[in-house]
Amino acid sequence: MTTLETKLHTFKQILPKLDPRRGLINFGGAMFKSLFGAAVDTDITSLHNNFDELQSRQKDTVHSVANQLTYIKKLDTITSVNADANANLSGIIRDDMIKSHDKFLAITRDILWLNMTIYAQSALFMTIRQLELAVLQLTQQLDELMNAIYSIIMGKLPVSLINPTTLHSISKNVSLHLPENSELIATTRMENIH
Repeated sequence: MTTLETKLHTFKQILPKLDPRRGLINFGGAMFKSLFGAAVDTDITSLHNNFDELQSRQKDTVHSVANQLTYIKKLDTITSVNADANANLSGIIRDDMIKSHDKFLAITRDILWLNMTIYAQSALFMTIRQLELAVLQLTQQLDELMNAIYSIIMGKLPVSLINPTTLHSISKNVSLHLPENSELIATTRMENIH
């Protein structure tokens, strides 16, 4: 812009000055114009008017360029502020995403731990139930054994220790040694011994 201003100022100084005395020789000037193409008073006036218009347009251009620079500076400031705001918001969103991911991982870990705990407790519960059943069966067998031992001490043969085949053999032998016209209450047939 300063180069344009300098060139316009230099051009204005080169332009011929409007001289009121030139009116006397206008007739000779018109002849020189038609013969040699020399400038006359109207040409110089037109040239000065065009130059003044060019100079005013140049001032408008300088004013517009100054306004554009102001707008660009404002736009640069706004863009800088927006870029900082976007960077800040991006950081906040990134931090929130990281926190959300960490929470998701923690919840997943807790759910897996709870699932494993429930499974382990279920397996433990089943094992405890099986142990309780085994202890109950052992207690019943010990009671039967104690009753059998008590019967043996009393001199009786406990029926729970004798299998059906042996009981059938014993009852047959006993029935053979019974006096005549006597018999056992139960028959000695194998189908009835159980």
